[in-house]
Amino acid sequence: MRKIIPFILLIIGACWIAGIVSCTEDDDCSSNARHMLTANIKTIVHTDSASWETNDTIDILTVYAFGTDSIIINDNSNAVSLSLPLRTNVEETTLVFSYINHAGDTLPQYYDKDTIVFKHRNTPYFLTLDCNFVVKQELTDVSYTRNVLDSIVIVNPTASIDGTENIKIYY
Repeated sequence: MRKIIPFILLIIGACWIAGIVSCTEDDDCSSNARHMLTANIKTIVHTDSASWETNDTIDILTVYAFGTDSIIINDNSNAVSLSLPLRTNVEETTLVFSYINHAGDTLPQYYDKDTIVFKHRNTPYFLTLDCNFVVKQELTDVSYTRNVLDSIVIVNPTASIDGTENIKIYY
C-alpha cells in the first residue's frame, strides 16, 4: 500500500500539471478568425487657407472579388468603414468596387467601378493542435484605377481581427 499511494499522488500531480499546461489563452480558437483589412473612407477638404482630412461616405457600394462570383459587400449604403478579406492561397487580391452614386435629387443615379489590386505576403503559422494554422497577411503594395477614387494610403500593413485601420481610401 505504501508504494501505491505515492504512485497515485504522482499520477494525480502529473494530470494536474498537464491540465494547466494544455490550457491556452485561446481555448475557443477565436484568434483563428479570418484576418481582414480595415479600410476607412476619407476625403480631403480644401479651403483657401487650409486642407484637412475628414470621413466620407459612398452612397451605395458593392465589392466583389475579381474573376469570381464572390460578393464581399452587397449594396452597402453610406459606407464609412469596410472590412476586406485577402486571399490566403496566393499573394495578390483583386477587388472591384462598384458604385451607385446619386448625382442629385432630380438627376438619375450613375454607376462606376474601380479595381484595387492588393499585393500581400501570406505567412502561415501554427496556432495550436485544436485550432490548426492561421495565415498572417501583410500588405506590400496596392494599385488601383481612378474612376471614382482618388488615392489609397497604407496606414498599417498587417491585417488583423481587431478592426485596426489598415488603409485609407480617399474620394
